[in-house]
Amino acid sequence: MTDKVTGGCLCGNVRFETAATPAAQVLCFCTDCQHISGSMCYTAYIVPLDTVVLLQGEPGRFDTPSDKGRNNSRRFCTECGSRLWAELESGVASVNGMALDDRTHFRPTHNHRLGTAPDWCKVDQSLEDLPVSG
Repeated sequence: MTDKVTGGCLCGNVRFETAATPAAQVLCFCTDCQHISGSMCYTAYIVPLDTVVLLQGEPGRFDTPSDKGRNNSRRFCTECGSRLWAELESGVASVNGMALDDRTHFRPTHNHRLGTAPDWCKVDQSLEDLPVSG
């Protein structure tokens, strides 16, 4: 098995690789991730930021504060708009699990921010809960 996975945007202009073994694979139900993903949650493939290597193209950047006041630097394709990853102040990247070439590689291990999950969504309660950090 390789120690890297690859991914990219919908139009193919931006390509990246990152670690094949993430720190966590999270279904994030925070309202920011709901807004960004257009869904009940975001598939966050958490890796050390320094393992995200740009192979092609140049992603756009949008900085926004989290609800805890930390900076999230969102990376996306400026051509097709695909969200690729977020760079967090803690030194990790939250890679879009659905931007991986092999989407079956994303296997959620944790739920995060269940308090803001829509009441209509079905939550996999067998996953560990990732607590909100201060």
